[in-house]
Amino acid sequence: MEHDERIQDQEKKINKLEMELNDLRQGLTVVADYYRDLRQVGRRQVATEIVDQDLARPLVDDDQEFEGIWRFHEDMLIPDPLSHIPCTAMYEAFVNYCSRTGRTPVDQDAFEFVFARMDDPAPSLDNGEWTGYRLHTDRS
Repeated sequence: MEHDERIQDQEKKINKLEMELNDLRQGLTVVADYYRDLRQVGRRQVATEIVDQDLARPLVDDDQEFEGIWRFHEDMLIPDPLSHIPCTAMYEAFVNYCSRTGRTPVDQDAFEFVFARMDDPAPSLDNGEWTGYRLHTDRS
């Protein structure tokens, strides 16, 4: 009988060990799934950062540049078909406006490119002077 009891004890121990091994396998599967999910989240985050850096930020920067020029156009200029402002004076007024309003000015070529496309009324460039506007003297 002692022999049968030992066999039963060993079988119980084996069953218990098999159950613990099964629990460990399930735990390992959960941990593996967790790390796989983390890896995917990391890849998505890297992809999001790449999209943000390569696509979204330049668009936001472009919008901010346009917004600065458009605000200058709205706040500092008075439509006047007979007025002329030299390009350098217009750009200097823009830079001063940006420094007063906390905006970062774009370079002169970018300013002139965007400014030339403003409307209501549209400025025109003639012999190094912008025609169609005069500066607000009380806002400079």
